[in-house]
This record gives sequence, C-alpha cells and structure tokens, in this order.
Amino acid sequence: MLPNLYRMGIKCAHIAIGYMGCGELRDKLYSKIKNIGYTLPVAIDPSAVITSDAQIGEGCFIGKNVVVNANAQIERMCIINTAAIVEHECKIGEFSHIAVGAVLCGNVVVGNHNLIGAGTTVIQGCNIGNNSIIGAGSTAVKDVPCKSKVF
Repeated sequence: MLPNLYRMGIKCAHIAIGYMGCGELRDKLYSKIKNIGYTLPVAIDPSAVITSDAQIGEGCFIGKNVVVNANAQIERMCIINTAAIVEHECKIGEFSHIAVGAVLCGNVVVGNHNLIGAGTTVIQGCNIGNNSIIGAGSTAVKDVPCKSKVF
C-alpha cells in the first residue's frame, strides 16, 4: 500500500511503532520507507521544550513535556517519550527509545538501537553501548557495554 500512496502524492510518512523489544524493526521499516522515496519529518509535541542549539535527526518523535537541553544531539528515528529529560551535551544514537519519564543527566551517550526504560535515570557521563536495554525504574551509574540488559 505504501508505494501506491506515494504515487498518489503522499510524500511524508512517520513510523508509529515503538521499540517492541528490538530496535532493528524500526530500522528495517525506515529503510523500506526511504527506498520508496518518503520523507520522514520530525514530530515534536508543542509542550516540549527544546533549546535552539539541540540537534534533532530525521523522523524523530518528541513527546509531551519533553525537555532537550543545550547541545544535545538526537540522531535519526529516535523516540523521546512523554516527560523525558535529555540534559546538556547528551548524544542519543539512531533508532533509540527514551521511554516515559526517563532522565539522561549531562554528557550521557546512548548508542544505537537502545531502550532506556520508563522512569530510568542515567547518571552524568555514562555511555550506553549499542543494542542495550536499561530496565524501567533503573539507575545507570556506570558505562553499560553493547548488547546488555541492565535492571
């Protein structure tokens, strides 16, 4: 159906599926949509507060009451869900999901295809490796290696 809609003149799309236990699913859908020719705009709720020097990548979703502070970088296709806080100089890799109420303190680096669970706090300066999950309500106080599950 997507190729037909594109031929009918619909040129923008948005992927409305979350992490679903695997960051690669959104990546595969993104590739299919881009191969058709679609543009994926950034969707930002009007209640979000984003500093002017933050960088938001293609196809990102920024939810209600999100705060994105100075020099934060959010790469393509991320989800920053309701009331999450992304503090100064954080970097969030592509296809990652920062869940409801999560807090990334300053200078946090989140790799690609990660899930930072609801109500989680990642302490300043921590690095979260690719394809990792930080469980809901957790506090990450040190670096997390790639392909880890931390609760």
